[in-house]
Amino acid sequence: MVEGRTHRPVIDADACHTCKACVRGCPAEFIPEYRREAHSLRGALYSGQASVTRQPDGDALPPCQEACPAGLKTLQYVRLIAQGRYLEALDVIREELPFPGVLGRICHHPCEEACLRGKKVDDAVSLCVLKRFVADYEVGKREMPVPAMGAQKGMRVAVIGGGPSGMTCALYLRKAGYGVTIFESRDRLGGMLSLGVPPYRLPRQMLEREVSVIEKAGVEVRYRTKVGRDVSLKEIYETSDAVYIGCGSQQGSLLGLVHEDAAGVVSGIDFLSRTNEGRPAHVGERVMVIGGGNVAVDAAVTARRLGAKEVRIVCLEKREEMAAGKGEVDRAAAEGVKVLPAWAPQRILIDEGRAKGIELVRCTSVFDGAGKFSPAYNRKVTRIVRGDMVIVAIGQAPDVAFVGDLPGLELTSEGRVKSDPATLRTTLPGVFAGGDVASPRAGTAIGAIADGKKAASQINAYLSGQAAPAPRVFEEKVT
Repeated sequence: MVEGRTHRPVIDADACHTCKACVRGCPAEFIPEYRREAHSLRGALYSGQASVTRQPDGDALPPCQEACPAGLKTLQYVRLIAQGRYLEALDVIREELPFPGVLGRICHHPCEEACLRGKKVDDAVSLCVLKRFVADYEVGKREMPVPAMGAQKGMRVAVIGGGPSGMTCALYLRKAGYGVTIFESRDRLGGMLSLGVPPYRLPRQMLEREVSVIEKAGVEVRYRTKVGRDVSLKEIYETSDAVYIGCGSQQGSLLGLVHEDAAGVVSGIDFLSRTNEGRPAHVGERVMVIGGGNVAVDAAVTARRLGAKEVRIVCLEKREEMAAGKGEVDRAAAEGVKVLPAWAPQRILIDEGRAKGIELVRCTSVFDGAGKFSPAYNRKVTRIVRGDMVIVAIGQAPDVAFVGDLPGLELTSEGRVKSDPATLRTTLPGVFAGGDVASPRAGTAIGAIADGKKAASQINAYLSGQAAPAPRVFEEKVT
């Protein structure tokens, strides 16, 4: 921003990204006529619609960058893209995000929700799609760069789980000069990116291309090695300088209803992982999916594409409150999936041991006055939905049976590995835990990646005896 000849602030359109960073200390923001301007960048800056967050060093960050759990430098890569410098923009993105082609397709983009331009001027900058664009642009033009590795430190870190959090932690530790081994129970990297996200949302070629950087960077991966079965956590702890537990949540949560074990009732994550791995998956003619998140929507669309004649999603929330992205819900509707909002399953109906429908009760609200999950019902209002398959997609739970191998490592009352949300340190020295296995606060791929980056930084500080960096703590919405 510069000062005009009449002492009115003038926006340099080429330099302005409506981040409002220039407002700090500027007296012009107190002039009412500027705050009343509509549909102008100046009006957006002085409207008071967005706050400027101060970092520890006193610098202001654009709202979009502040909202990103991974802290992407949005202004830098958007400007490079605008100048046609696509590969340079991709390099900037990869400094903070190892998998831009993946996240450019599945991220719930809180950055766009925070975009000041979308709040006051016209539409938010399409930051998510821009990441996808530059990642796709690279294919066929150059090999994906392998990050430079720092001087080797002679210490080794074990990472449990090859999902987005574990892979990210491993990559950043390698860049810092550590030897890293990932223990992965399956035959491929990716975790829920591979098992839980259907190929129509995340093409496997792009996923495989981007996760290949892990082994190219020198990370050792022990495939088909389940901790607690093939190797104990105690053995890993005793032979490593530090351990990061980032194995996610890969077990479907239960409703707790009678007949939930009947034939024709499956968990959403089991259904998706079976189909994503190419294993045979039986689909009924009339499918009922319980849940309002992306897993529920993915399962519904997958069932429809596998031949189900009728697919219905039953969720507690009103349609506009669903945790699933609006674009995904609209896609499902376009493919013939029907949504029954504000209903809760009360009973699974069976006939000769097989699911034949569900009895629903009206859900009047999902959250209490404090915003906590506390659904309320009108049990006088019920309905029955008939079908021959029920897919339960109400969330996932971690498999932490292996923790018992290591005395001193505590779990939370929810059955997750107890860790400090700011530092990811557990109750045992040298052991860190993040992502869904530690807390549902991650909740999303970008949240898991952010925890992986934080873990690498905290482990580096722990092993090098340095002061740990100031942490950023995000509370993601859990689906």
